[in-house]
Amino acid sequence: TGAVGGLFTGSGGVPKVPQGALEVGWAGAAGDRQNDRKNHGRPWQALCLWSSEVVAAFAEQGHPVVPGGAGENISTVGIPWDRAVPGTALQIGGVRAVISSYALPCKTTAANFLDGHFDLMHHRHGPVSRVYATVLEPGRVEVGDPLVLEPDG
Repeated sequence: TGAVGGLFTGSGGVPKVPQGALEVGWAGAAGDRQNDRKNHGRPWQALCLWSSEVVAAFAEQGHPVVPGGAGENISTVGIPWDRAVPGTALQIGGVRAVISSYALPCKTTAANFLDGHFDLMHHRHGPVSRVYATVLEPGRVEVGDPLVLEPDG
């Protein structure tokens, strides 16, 4: 069990803007939009999550990454990120979801990394990738809500 450390939406592209709460439906967070619908925003990509601890580790290495800067909707706190793998069920406040895939790095996130090396957040480098989730039960999420990984779900 961890918590929701931040919530973010955008009008397309990155960075996304902090929100205090999100209404989440089958298609994702209300008010969130993606410019590239070919690669983002499909039902199995309804939500994008990323670990605040991973973001902090990148920042400690000198990368200018900040929460919401890489397009994530939800920043997690206190979750063992190596366990956030496809197939893992999540309870995020009032939303039930399942991690569907790793989110592949995109050139639009290059400004978050020294020398534009956005590939550093690829899952082949270990538990550093963002993840996409499919919404199973829509609901409301607020900053500070509990976030539970349920690998047997």
